[in-house]
Amino acid sequence: MQAIICFVSDFGLDDTWVGVCHAVIHRACPQARVVDLSHLVPPFDIRKGAVVCASGVWQLPDAIHLAVVDPGVGGGRRDVCLVTKSGTRLVGPDNGVLLPATWASGGVAEAYAIDPSCLDYRAPLPTFHARDILSPAAALLASGVPPRKVGTAFDPAELEPAPFSSWRIESGEVAADVLDIDRFGSVRIGIAGGELPDAGLDVPTLELGFGHLSVRAPLATTFSDVPEGAPVALVDSSGWLTLAVRMGSASERYGIEPGHTARLKPAS
Repeated sequence: MQAIICFVSDFGLDDTWVGVCHAVIHRACPQARVVDLSHLVPPFDIRKGAVVCASGVWQLPDAIHLAVVDPGVGGGRRDVCLVTKSGTRLVGPDNGVLLPATWASGGVAEAYAIDPSCLDYRAPLPTFHARDILSPAAALLASGVPPRKVGTAFDPAELEPAPFSSWRIESGEVAADVLDIDRFGSVRIGIAGGELPDAGLDVPTLELGFGHLSVRAPLATTFSDVPEGAPVALVDSSGWLTLAVRMGSASERYGIEPGHTARLKPAS
């Protein structure tokens, strides 16, 4: 069975970095297929990288997920391999970029600090762990090497925190971070579609509060379930609860940005 490596980074496409990582993986595991999920994460934006990586896990749980948004490269943080309770494997820096992806896959079951000496060893370049440590580790996993063979196990509780919080109950309401605005202006909110029943939000209509603003929207299946220009709540293709405006921008209409807090409850 061919292994898929889903690759997310903030490398862009103007330099050699993405291509070189592809070459390293191909040399170590020619049978692996690298899928470039996105390399246009804004530079150093761990939040956005985490959102994209989590979306990839939601859509391709059986793949190996390589996420490199790494402003602390070479500065002493760990390179890690994580295994979730449902078996998804993730490789990246220990800076929180991988953690939201594990929420969509049952949480972290195993964590390993990658040891370069377990790889096709050469002293890693301090500024390019993606080429010298992370890509080779992903390639080993794609070759069938178990995660415990790429490094040393440690307590998942020691992982650096995620760049945003999971949903929580505050004052009787569900509170969740605004994670992302997609190119159409739809607002992704930090609660996965599968978590809506647990949060008491699997209801016909939601009330979504953002500061002093309150938006009432049906919880629908797709954009066309509402008239043009109307708000709609749905689980989008990334797996997150999303507030959208059909044929419009929810972000622009309501002034919502990543980092805002959404307060959610069934509409009365």
